[in-house]
Amino acid sequence: MFRSEKTLTLPCGRPFRLDRLRSDGILRQDELDFCKAQGIPVAFDPMQSGWVLAQGVDDLFPNEITDPAHPRYGRVHTDVGLHLHLRPWTKTDAPRLTALLDDPIMWETLPEPYPDPLTEEIAEALIDISNAGDHHQVFAVLYDDVPIGQVRLHEIQQGEAAGTAELSYWIGRAYWGQGFASAAVGSFVKQCFAEDPALNSLVARVKRGNVASRRVLEKAGFVEDGAAGQSWDRLRRIR
Repeated sequence: MFRSEKTLTLPCGRPFRLDRLRSDGILRQDELDFCKAQGIPVAFDPMQSGWVLAQGVDDLFPNEITDPAHPRYGRVHTDVGLHLHLRPWTKTDAPRLTALLDDPIMWETLPEPYPDPLTEEIAEALIDISNAGDHHQVFAVLYDDVPIGQVRLHEIQQGEAAGTAELSYWIGRAYWGQGFASAAVGSFVKQCFAEDPALNSLVARVKRGNVASRRVLEKAGFVEDGAAGQSWDRLRRIR
């Protein structure tokens, strides 16, 4: 089913918004059944004791860190961008990378299948891959020196004009809806263009229905650029 719109229609004829907020409340049973039938990710909200859209915007506690491994756990963050920086992954990051990636809900937003379970051995292999080769750049996104996600720039060798590269990213689910992705992607886009004068445009893929990720890319200047397969759309940012 093609889902580029923000509003779908339930079997009963009632509209169903994909960009609903957490404060809109939990899903009704017919909405939950519809999400399961359509493959729309949902997550259990312990505060409201019910199911909500996994990719919905959390407007109830948008500044709260929910990751117990982070030094700011239980405290409000301020000025996200000032606390973010990038560096390559290292082997010592394997336990942290495992904790971030061993999450089936997050993998529903990624093009690759979830390697259930994601072990430290797999994480170490991913780190080796990220640091090898001449055609990509991969960086861990650090918040107060703790990895919370990743950004990647991949040189496109076929099917695109010279000077085009693909940008991709992911952020651990405990940090969704809090501005981390927007801050990381926006800064990385500027860095990519600044460091490579021959780079003319960036492309990125987003899964249809992933409203939050599309918003992140649009904030960074990406616009619709056609389909990228059966379930994915492509966006482009021109220098």
